[in-house]
Amino acid sequence: MRIACIGLLAALSVTACAQAQAPQVAAIADTEPDVTERVAAVLNQAAQGTLTAEPLTENARAALDAPQMEAMRTLLRDCANMGALELLARTTKGEERQYQYRAPCGGKPLLVEINFGKGARISHLRVRPG
Repeated sequence: MRIACIGLLAALSVTACAQAQAPQVAAIADTEPDVTERVAAVLNQAAQGTLTAEPLTENARAALDAPQMEAMRTLLRDCANMGALELLARTTKGEERQYQYRAPCGGKPLLVEINFGKGARISHLRVRPG
């Protein structure tokens, strides 16, 4: 009985650990390196607190209020030596182009979601731990 309980606990522990580690999404071919460079520049500006309202749509400006910008800046602050962005997904809905990147930030990668709308203006920007 004791051995069965130990075996059961070990199996549950392995299962829980496997579920806790989310599978890493593979990067896709980046056929728009100019967009990726622009995203990297936007992230650097956000990290330094110099991202202006000019590249953002009105909706994006409203969504990125001061607390949101500070939270993004805090996440990006530790990424001074951010490696190359890895493109994970690219989709188009009407005039909206949606991109998802992984930003290697030391041992803590970040996920970046960014959408470009009319006039190549940023209509959505979100950075979160990944």
